[in-house]
Amino acid sequence: MLVHPGNPRVLYAGTSPVGVYRSDDGGDTWRKLPGAVQPDRIRMSFACRVMRLSADPARPDDLYAALEVGGAMRSTDGGETWEDCSAGLVALADLPHLKSQIQSDSDAEGMLDGHALCVSAARPGTVFLALRMGLFRSADRGATWQDMEVGRFSPLTYARDVRVSPQDPRVLYACLSPAARSEDGSVYRSADLGETWTRFDRGVKADSTMMALALHPRDPDQVYCASRSGQVFGTRDGGRTWHEQRLPDGVKDVYTLACS
Repeated sequence: MLVHPGNPRVLYAGTSPVGVYRSDDGGDTWRKLPGAVQPDRIRMSFACRVMRLSADPARPDDLYAALEVGGAMRSTDGGETWEDCSAGLVALADLPHLKSQIQSDSDAEGMLDGHALCVSAARPGTVFLALRMGLFRSADRGATWQDMEVGRFSPLTYARDVRVSPQDPRVLYACLSPAARSEDGSVYRSADLGETWTRFDRGVKADSTMMALALHPRDPDQVYCASRSGQVFGTRDGGRTWHEQRLPDGVKDVYTLACS
């Protein structure tokens, strides 16, 4: 879900199969936005779905969606019309190290396996995308994409989440792991809009893929993350110390969390 940054009564909800709904009255009523469709490039064992919606703080009606497994799409008119932003991702899949094929008949599958995206007020029009093959950046509102090469800084590159700090728009956080289901996971931080990254969650012992981040809206020292197995980690001192709180037994496959 996404709350419009300029009008808190305007809400957006992404669905599976791919679709976007909009409410103009705080959620009392909803309408489906007819243009929120994508080309049928990849066939998986599940329906392609909207994983994250984000708006450009400088242009609140510029919306972006990360799709699993469908790449990305954008709207420049508050969701009334949408266009595909995945051609550049498919082109990058021609590179041998960015090919990945698990279920489909295409080795572009990994580059279309979108999980999260965000836009920073420090660089309007630039979109940061987390997907199976790493972290990618578009400096032209999704028209073309560039590999951020997070593997230069992290041995883990499967990207599940990426967030902009609410206090400093130059600061990004990302969840990185070996694969969708694994026995490891980490959180990395960038202070320069993704040019360089450092390990942030020192002391955290994740026993599965790190899936999600939550940043406190007012306190930059509070950061929380969750692993797929149901671990929830939190720091209140900017990453110097961490505390783990497990979800109840049997609660697994965590996809997101929030902090207020």
